[in-house]
Amino acid sequence: MTIEPVTELGNGGALRLPRARVVPLSAPPASYTAAVERYLTGAGIAKSSARIYRISLTT
Repeated sequence: MTIEPVTELGNGGALRLPRARVVPLSAPPASYTAAVERYLTGAGIAKSSARIYRISLTT
């Protein structure tokens, strides 16, 4: 990610930050448990960590 100056900073200029990319969501999960599973699957964490998070999120 790069930050591009709009004008020189000494002259009251501003910094232009890149906009976040908007990703459309697929259909909402059928239940909270399904939402937790979807989140943990996409989180990219170890199975042992996902197990602990799953327990925490569902209790």
